[in-house]
Amino acid sequence: MRPTDDHDTLALQAKLLQYPCMTRQSDDSRDAISKWEVQLRKGVLEFVILLSLGEREQYGFELISGIAKRAEIDVPEGTLYPLLLRLAKDGLISSRLAEGDGGAPRKYYILTIQGRQLLGGMIPSWSKLAASVDRLLPGESA
Repeated sequence: MRPTDDHDTLALQAKLLQYPCMTRQSDDSRDAISKWEVQLRKGVLEFVILLSLGEREQYGFELISGIAKRAEIDVPEGTLYPLLLRLAKDGLISSRLAEGDGGAPRKYYILTIQGRQLLGGMIPSWSKLAASVDRLLPGESA
């Protein structure tokens, strides 16, 4: 089960109440969870960016705001742009400069053929991994 809305989140919390050790958090455990969440987001960020660019060409701020809105993942500019640079060096995305609404040029990014091929292989791998982890959640059957 992946919490996707308030109802799913409440259902998961109710399941976790069956496991008291999982509901009480000390400051240390909250810090550890926070650090783990940061690493988890970093681990999936490349995939999330490729998914977003797989939909359409976008500029940096558009990527940041779209990911924040749809996936509820905050992507700092200091994280996004080095990752975009690496993806471009790896041949997975390309970019072009075009004038923005206010006249200032914007750099637009899009997947290359190689990027689309990689994304096509990543999607089933992600689906399999997510389903495997979901089966381990309390209350889920194997």
